[in-house]
Amino acid sequence: MGVSNKNYFLLRKLHQFTGAIPLGAYLLVHLLINSYSMKGYAEFDSKVHLLESMPILIFMEIGLIYLPLIYHAVFGIWVGFISKNNPLRFPYARNWNFVLQRVTGFFLLAFLGYHAWFMRFQGTPIGEMVNSVGYADSGYAKVVAHLSTTPMLVFYALGVIATAFHFANGLWEFCIDWGVTISMKAQQLSAMVMIVVWLGISALGLYAITGFRLPALVEQAKQVQPAAAGHTHGEVF
Repeated sequence: MGVSNKNYFLLRKLHQFTGAIPLGAYLLVHLLINSYSMKGYAEFDSKVHLLESMPILIFMEIGLIYLPLIYHAVFGIWVGFISKNNPLRFPYARNWNFVLQRVTGFFLLAFLGYHAWFMRFQGTPIGEMVNSVGYADSGYAKVVAHLSTTPMLVFYALGVIATAFHFANGLWEFCIDWGVTISMKAQQLSAMVMIVVWLGISALGLYAITGFRLPALVEQAKQVQPAAAGHTHGEVF
């Protein structure tokens, strides 16, 4: 293992804490802000600008997002490579959850890495579709244009569902290892609660994605209607 049992115990505790508390809180806040996409670009951008105007934002990002995320990811990668599990030979629910936690973790490395790169460093690819509905030069427009393709829409939907599972399952393990749910009955009840948490967070994330997707669907309908009208006109005459 390369570290003593005591050190591993402390490192694992810190790994669980960073995933459940700072990163879990950030996930919920992030999705709640994104859910304003359903109210349109003005409402969404106003919430984003309010958040970005906070004078201590950079310190919050470093202390509550970047550092916890880096540690959580590095330790998770290490555990993922050193762990030995065989869910086919020992098909217990906890064994499968352990495997899925590692699988979703590695997937999230790619998903979150791409998402952070796109939102922070990529330019704003606003096409004619976005400009035509009157909200160019906004963060909302950037995401709308990005999710206008089906592959990217599917990628983000899977990212949301995987993130929600990783958090809910990790929170279930956190409650066990931190002594919140000790008895078997408490752990079974906690498992049912975490299924609700997983589905609830997934629904919130997909709800937000739908808000970004609606303008593209509206624009597609606008493009179809003139063509359909012209076709009908030709048949009448």
